[in-house]
Parts: sequence; C-alpha cells; structure tokens
Amino acid sequence: MRKRSYAIGSCGALAAAVYAIATGAAFADIIDTADPSNPHTTVYATSWDEFQALKAKANGGTKMSWSTLPDWTGLWTRAEGSGLKFDASQKSMEETTAVPSPAYQKKLTKKIADFKKGVEWDQLSFCLPAGYPRWLAEPFLKEFVLRPEESWLINEQLEEIRRVYTDGRGHIPEDEAYPLWEGDSVGFWNGDTLVLHTNNLKKGQFQRLQPDYSEKITTVEQWRKVGPDMIEDVVDVYDPEALAKPWHVVQRYQRVKTPNLRIAYWSCEENNNVTRGADGNTQFLLPGDKGYKDPNTLQDSLSQGAIPDAKK
Repeated sequence: MRKRSYAIGSCGALAAAVYAIATGAAFADIIDTADPSNPHTTVYATSWDEFQALKAKANGGTKMSWSTLPDWTGLWTRAEGSGLKFDASQKSMEETTAVPSPAYQKKLTKKIADFKKGVEWDQLSFCLPAGYPRWLAEPFLKEFVLRPEESWLINEQLEEIRRVYTDGRGHIPEDEAYPLWEGDSVGFWNGDTLVLHTNNLKKGQFQRLQPDYSEKITTVEQWRKVGPDMIEDVVDVYDPEALAKPWHVVQRYQRVKTPNLRIAYWSCEENNNVTRGADGNTQFLLPGDKGYKDPNTLQDSLSQGAIPDAKK
C-alpha cells in the first residue's frame, strides 16, 4: 500500500523534513523514504528520529563557550501580526494549519461552535500556566538566558521557564518521567542554532480556538537569531493521538526596545476575578459579588486570601 508523504519546511541550511503516514494510520506506520521531488528531504518516524538526524548532521553539535554563545540578550515578544494564532500564517484563529486526527477535529469543531454560542473556558482563567507548546504563542515578554551547558527560555506570564540542557544528558528516564507543564528539553548547538527536543508534556491546547494536544506530544525546535531584532524558532510538532500528521510552524520574536523595561514576577491569583459557571462558561465577578477582589489592591502571603487592612 502506498503511503502519502508530507513535506515540512526548514531553517537556514537545515534540510526540510518530509513525513508520510498511511491514511488513518498512526505515526508508527510512517515509512522511511525520501520525497522523490525533493532530494534534500528525509522522512522521520518520530520527533526523536528527526532530532538525532539533525544532531548527526551537526557532527554531534558545537561545543559552546562563554565567548562563542550568540547574543540573545534583551526582551522579546511575538512578532507583530502574530496575534494569538499558534501559526502566524493562519488566516484567522478558527482556520488552523494543523491537521487534527478525526477525534481531535471533532473536539475542535465543538470548541469553535461553543465559542460562537458564547461558551468558552481557558485554563489561564484558573491562573494555571499556558504550558508548552502554547508557551510559544503567548503574547507576553520573553527573555533568553544562555549558558554553555544550559539555556533558559523565559516567559513573563507566571514566569514559565523552559530549561534546555545542552551538556550532553538525555531525557528523564521513562520510569521516572511524568507529564510537566513545560516538559523535559534536551538539546545541542549547531553553530549559532539551538536545536532541542521536548517530551513529557501535559495535555492542553495550542491556543484559544486552536486544536488540543495529548500527552503523547513531542517537538523538535531550531532557535536562531536571524537579525539584530528578530529571533526565529522553527518547530515540528508530533502527536500521534491528536494530529493526523506532524505540524510545522515558524515562530518569530521581535526585540522590545522600550528603555529600561524589566520582567517582573506577578501572581495571577492575587486579584483574579474569573470563575467557571455551571454551564462551563467564563464568569466574571463584579464589585459587590461574593469573592470579588479589587484589582487596585493586592494580597500578601500573610492575609490568607483576605485583603490586608493596610491595602484597603
């Protein structure tokens, strides 16, 4: 039986990845052939296969020192025009470029239909993290701290930090692993490009009105500074449960030039006035409602949820 193949784009000199799956089949059925129309592409059965192929092409990776690390200092945010779309090339929030599996397409169709009826709920309203890979599409400030053996990718929202280990270690052993908001990321440098593989993720959604993903999700990313004020992340998303084929997305982040701007830690819960109604919809507490928190006053660690007298 001939199986369909799908091409995935590339970053810089790195070759595009082409994926093939049988109609209705899982990723395990992907065949190992090249796209005859593009001899520079290779087929990968899993994200780990892709990651290992990129590492082999980089001859095991570039050993970094403090003097050879690229300069990603400063604050960054999603490139203008991206909005909340996980894939900035989408025409709208409702028109995803992903190809969900039949079960997850059904969930997405219901999510969009509920939204049009005024019923929507987002985990952020419970002050929970966005989690990765939704982390990529959040509009808040980002900061990147690079070390030879480890990199920190930081999102202002709830200070979600992704730690990428580039010291040669592998993933958390399977018998010790469990789903995490940001997953477990290991990587290597290929010149000035940070290549990383992420697994052990909690299930979630790519963004509001976007598809959901399962705990089987894994990704390969290639981060690179492509200009003085632009960083690009080429992302390949694999999820044999939620996606009918891997999803290729290019994320871009532009430098924020506001003088002396800083990322400050903030707690969503200290003045959160969002609850979930009996119909599953988002409900907002208004002044006078039981449990309303005045956003002009903030709680502290000793108030046990009440507004301290000094701040009333």
